[in-house]
Amino acid sequence: MRAETVYTILQALPETEVARFYKMLGVQSPLNAKPNRSKKKPLISDAEATEYLLRKLKRY
Repeated sequence: MRAETVYTILQALPETEVARFYKMLGVQSPLNAKPNRSKKKPLISDAEATEYLLRKLKRY
């Protein structure tokens, strides 16, 4: 059997069967794959956090 044959059959299957097929293969289904989200900008930098903590702890 060739990959093209399997691909054609896979396209004809309903989504539930496609998900089951990928589960049988042990790979994540591209239908359920989450898009890559960009990293969120940190609220403060590591240097700012260090300075803040040093100022707060200096009192004690």
